[in-house]
Formats: sequence, C-alpha cells, structure tokens
Amino acid sequence: MLDFLPSVIQDPFESYRPFPKIPDNLFAAHWHEIVGAAIFYFTIQATVKPLATLILGKTYTTLPKKTRIDFDIHIVSMVQCIVSIVLTFYHFNNPHWQNRSNDPVNSLLGSTPFGGMVGAVSAGYFIWDIWVCARYFDIFGVGFLLHGGAALFGMICTLIPYCQPWTASFLAFEISTPFVNLNWFASRMPEGTFSDSFVIINGLLLMVVFFFIRIIWGFYAIAQLAIDMTYSLDQINNFIPATLLVLNFGLDVLNVFWFYKMVRIARKKASKRSPDKKTD
Repeated sequence: MLDFLPSVIQDPFESYRPFPKIPDNLFAAHWHEIVGAAIFYFTIQATVKPLATLILGKTYTTLPKKTRIDFDIHIVSMVQCIVSIVLTFYHFNNPHWQNRSNDPVNSLLGSTPFGGMVGAVSAGYFIWDIWVCARYFDIFGVGFLLHGGAALFGMICTLIPYCQPWTASFLAFEISTPFVNLNWFASRMPEGTFSDSFVIINGLLLMVVFFFIRIIWGFYAIAQLAIDMTYSLDQINNFIPATLLVLNFGLDVLNVFWFYKMVRIARKKASKRSPDKKTD
C-alpha cells in the first residue's frame, strides 16, 4: 500500500557509537542516539533566547516571562516535529509493517537498525520533553507531563524490541504539530505579526489535520495494534502490551479533549468576528 515510500533499513548514525563495538542488545546499539538527541534538543532550547532576542528584538523581549519560555519550547517542538515527519517518511514502509497482515508477530517483534534509531532519537526528545514539563509544571500541567511519560515509555519499548515497526504510525501524529505551533505563535505574538487570513487558514488546517491524524487515525491504529498484539502474547511480558494499549488509548482520549477545546476556542473567535445583529 505504501510502496511509493522509501524503505530504509540501515542506521546512518551507527558508526558514531563510541562503544560497545559489538552490542548485545538494542539499548547498547542505540544509546548514543538517545543521548545525542536529548543533547540536541536541550541545545536548541538554550540557543532560542539569544537568537530570538537578536532577530526579533522587542517583539520577543517584551513578551511576558512565561510566554517567552513557552516560545522557546514551541521552537524546539517545531524542530522536533520536522525531524519526526522525516523519520516517519522513511520508516513507514519498513518490511515488518508492510507484511503485518501475513506476519503479525513480527509487526510487533521485528526490528531494523533504522527502526531502532527512530525509537532512540524519539526517546531522546521525550526525555527533554519530560524535563521541560516537570521544570515548568505551572505552565504545562499534568496532561503534558503524562503525555511525555507515555510517549517515552512507548519509544523505550521499541528497543526491547517491541512495537518498533509501529513507531512511524504513531509518530505520524506529529504531522499536526506544525499547525499547533503556528497557531500558538499567532495567538501569543503581538497583533499584526500574522495576517488574519493566515490565522484563519492555519486554524482550519489545524482542526482538519488534528481530527483525521490524531483522532481518526489514532483510534484506528490502536485498534489494529491491539489485534496484532494477540498473536505474540506468549512471547512477551503481558505487562508491556497492556501498558502500551492503556497509555495509547489514554493519549487518544486526551487528543479528543484537546480537539474539543480547539472547537470551543474557534467558536468563540468566530462569534467575536461576526457582526452584531441589528436590533429594532
């Protein structure tokens, strides 16, 4: 079905592993990518403030402190979603995923060096994400913290390996993230930074993409994953698939809640834009 996509097997960063020379498990094979990705995202966060101050000047520096913190984090999120979308493009056509209807066991237990790298790089990001959500708990609250913890658990499981061929199907959620971030920038930056037409078009795209990717695809994917899991329950500690299903279902429900909030905000904005009705 996805034969038009490339299928990458080899890990392009394998040669950068300082040790061990011959790893005996996937954590040993990809630990450097987890660490490297976490350092990469912490570094981006650290450089946003001076660069934004230099480029944007008072447009950035006059923002409230919490908004500036949130701005920095949304820049990191924008970089991460681009990385994830690229990795999804190259990993979606992995052989274990494509052959899942004939071999559902290996759709859960199969592994490739590239798939291990995808899980490791994503785990590095979610380590950063959890730190940020804990550090700025007053800004993000428990929902985002739980989201980061659940996502990290899922990515760590891919290095068991378990569910590694499914990584791209859930990273596909990130397709909606650029619209989320642009919507945040449009609502927090000084008036006039973004045109009204841009805000409206981005808002509509956000709601459409979010609904189909995070809700429709999200519930469909978790249902298909649950079916595949039944074929290999005798080969894995059942705590792992049970936890993954509960966490992923919880994330899907959280996405429904966030979509509901989007709809409410959109309706409020639409009512403010509509002309007042004339009264007799």
